[in-house]
Amino acid sequence: MNYQYDALATSVRLKDITSCSRNRAVLHRIKNSDPGLTCLYMLDEPEDEDEFIVREGDDLGWLGYFIGRNETLKSLYVYYLPTNRDQVEKFFFGVQRNKSIKAVDICNYINESLSVMNLPHVSSMSFECQLEGEYAHYFALGLRRCTSLKKYSGQLTAEIVQSLTTLPMLEKVHVWKNGGLAISREECMALRELLANANKLKHLDLSGAGLEDDGLKLLVEGLACSSSLTDGLLDLSHNDIGDTGLQALASSLASSGKVRELRLSRNNFGDKGLEALADSLAHNRALRVLSISANTAITEIGVRAISRILQSRKCRLEGLWLYRINISEEGGKFLGDALSINKSLITMSLRCWENDDVSIGDDGLKALALGLSRNSHLKELNLSGNTAITATGLRSLKQYFQSPSCALETLTLYDINFGDEGACALADALGRNKSVKSLHYDVRGITTKGWKAFLKLMCDSSSPNNIYLSHHTLREISGCHYIHLPARSAIRRSILGWLKMNEECQTPNLAAKAKIMHFFPNLDMVPLFQWNLKFLPLVKSWFENTTSSNDKFAANIRNRELSAVYQFVRGLPVMVANYSQHYLTQQLQRIRAKMRELEEEERRLMQV
Repeated sequence: MNYQYDALATSVRLKDITSCSRNRAVLHRIKNSDPGLTCLYMLDEPEDEDEFIVREGDDLGWLGYFIGRNETLKSLYVYYLPTNRDQVEKFFFGVQRNKSIKAVDICNYINESLSVMNLPHVSSMSFECQLEGEYAHYFALGLRRCTSLKKYSGQLTAEIVQSLTTLPMLEKVHVWKNGGLAISREECMALRELLANANKLKHLDLSGAGLEDDGLKLLVEGLACSSSLTDGLLDLSHNDIGDTGLQALASSLASSGKVRELRLSRNNFGDKGLEALADSLAHNRALRVLSISANTAITEIGVRAISRILQSRKCRLEGLWLYRINISEEGGKFLGDALSINKSLITMSLRCWENDDVSIGDDGLKALALGLSRNSHLKELNLSGNTAITATGLRSLKQYFQSPSCALETLTLYDINFGDEGACALADALGRNKSVKSLHYDVRGITTKGWKAFLKLMCDSSSPNNIYLSHHTLREISGCHYIHLPARSAIRRSILGWLKMNEECQTPNLAAKAKIMHFFPNLDMVPLFQWNLKFLPLVKSWFENTTSSNDKFAANIRNRELSAVYQFVRGLPVMVANYSQHYLTQQLQRIRAKMRELEEEERRLMQV
């Protein structure tokens, strides 16, 4: 068919094949492979300038032809096509020649013309249409021709999944059921075959698919007998999975432990299913991320089961999401004990929502912090929404934060209105911590008193020694720009300034020195005179090791160094003179010794 367009391409006038000047301009850019046009949207109503508005008078055969010859388009978004099958077939026939478009997004109620869809070079497709009956059949037929497809997101039907199973390059799949419809046995069996045969599949998202226990039992049969999802992701969130279904999944994971990330949030299982999963994962070396959030039937018995996973020497878990789980004091102790010996976990979230009935509370946090004080690997901790946490609980974090092994970099405490008392407790707990870089918390209720505590945390300017012992790693306090203080407030300005300095300085040590020299421009060397000149080399080294990419600051460092040395010269002139004479004498002796070695070597060579 394209040969007909080839013969007419040089003579066709764009105004004869488009409905308006807007579409004519877009088609001209497509025809000439305009490098500024990488995304094409096809709509029935105008929104932006770079869109093709499909109307009567637009020849979609020519549009497909010029898209097929285009070399700069990367993405095609088809949000409208007419009901004229002939026009749509010609459009897809032309588009199939394009080799630059890698992503296609189709969102429309489309007819049987989908059966001729042939996009052999497209690697990503999103199909956000509600397909029923024969239309799903037509789409499934066209989908089989997309042989380079690696990523698919769209509606779940048995025939569509069967078509996906035939695609050799498929790596990522997200399928769902529209309108909360229950998944059928036939669809579950198709998913089982997909898992059993799509060997390159790395990501399967079935969240909200309505699997329930019976569907999951069928699904895991495919998981157990294939190499799909090796080092990949399986999302089974929001599927009404109970203890029976989770036990079946656990059994499959025990025999084929290969999934890297497992999401089980918002289901219906409790302690019994979780204990089975824990027994399976305790021997699993592949899993890195686990989410069991919002399974409200879990009690401290289930939390203890999770702790067993973390305590296993085979555990390689790096991320653990326990949103909206009732941890309690006993659960906090279980987690703390596990984390005291765990060496893999990097991120943990115990987030709740403000209106939830579950919260870790002060006693649970205290028990958790005790175990964390012996942990040296956790870098991110999210306690947001645990409204039962007060200043008492925040104060209990001090042992953890000030532990030499503490590696925490990000602490998140949103939706906890702890006010000034909590701010002061948190600032006190962070004193002498050397790891935390980011704080995220609710600034509601914090006044000047609370912000002064954070200002002192970051730079206690009462003495050079106290500045040195201040916090120099903290770079971000979320909400700090929205402090409820006047815009010109010295506290607000200082906090923002110290955060910026901590970020710009290459090391905490350099940040500490910069703050010291800001408040003490002329460091007093007199207290060091009692040790004569023993401290002079250390003073010089202190300044020489203070480097900065900021030219102005670097020049300031050199000036301060000269000032400090001058104090020694003025305070201990005789000793400095003797020190200098002794130093020069040593250098002269070294030079003479080197000259003698050279003379000896010269005589030896002449004898040879």
